[in-house]
Amino acid sequence: MGGGNKQGFAIKFSFTAGLSATETLVLVHKDYGNESLNRSKVFRWYSRFRDGRELVEDDERWPSKIDSN
Repeated sequence: MGGGNKQGFAIKFSFTAGLSATETLVLVHKDYGNESLNRSKVFRWYSRFRDGRELVEDDERWPSKIDSN
């Protein structure tokens, strides 16, 4: 399991624990530093969990780093 997948589980855990997307973003950046997902990706995945998504490991791959652009 790659670092991006671990971040997906961290986002799902934060969502399940009742944290906001912003709180989740702060935790992901604190825990993963330069390897963390960027804001838009964290918010996109948080939204998917809010909309009923259950799985972390299906369809698209979790990127492991913040986009440099």
